[in-house]
Amino acid sequence: MIRVSTLASSSKGNATVIHGGGTVLMVDTGISATRIRKGLSECELSLPQIDGILYTHEHTDHLCGLGVLSKRTPLPIYCSRYLLPDLRDSAPNARFTCLEPGAPIQIGDFSVTAFCTSHDAVDPLGYLFECDGTRLGYITDTGRIMRGMRELLSDVDGLLLESNYDPDMLQNSGRPYPLIDRISGQWGHLSNEQACDFIREIAHPGLQALVLVHLSQDCNTPAIATRQMQHTLDELGLATRLHCAPATDRLPWVCIG
Repeated sequence: MIRVSTLASSSKGNATVIHGGGTVLMVDTGISATRIRKGLSECELSLPQIDGILYTHEHTDHLCGLGVLSKRTPLPIYCSRYLLPDLRDSAPNARFTCLEPGAPIQIGDFSVTAFCTSHDAVDPLGYLFECDGTRLGYITDTGRIMRGMRELLSDVDGLLLESNYDPDMLQNSGRPYPLIDRISGQWGHLSNEQACDFIREIAHPGLQALVLVHLSQDCNTPAIATRQMQHTLDELGLATRLHCAPATDRLPWVCIG
């Protein structure tokens, strides 16, 4: 079984905890060290129990807590080779391992495979986590679904999937047009509709749980995103459990497998 809990998930900060077997991993540290420690405590965990922190990319809402967290603890960090210089500046005492997209790596009881996403960042990554036959996908900060994602995640048991914005809310947000174009472009974020389309492509009866993540607090709402996705799941005849990660609070453990 794999358990997953988001400590925060929005354009203002992202951090996720994944537990399987005897191994605990984190994806991103985009909130303060204080909030991360508090979230881990709510998960009945502590920072020394983390076996690896995996980074998707270098934007502040995925990275900002690293510097303070790494001052007292020599963190085990996994990232793209191109992201390594940025992370080493923030955490000079960390233990770094570079990931190659498509090449699985063993971290404790997990096999982890990184894959490329499409975002305006340095070599951004998504992840597939496998533990004792259970498979969990993690996709955020991508402006489009890439072929490798479909192939790698076609039979996952659980999925954390970006559902960042509602197109009408984005267009009417009053934001500058260059920013609107960035968010909705191929190097930006997934809309609710794009998230639903991806589920239609990879849907199968074994998809136990789906967590919508990284919702914009200005250009989306949990009600809109979950309503559209639930309609898609119903249309496909799936009994998948649907969750929406809170922007600033912890999502309780979601169990898969």
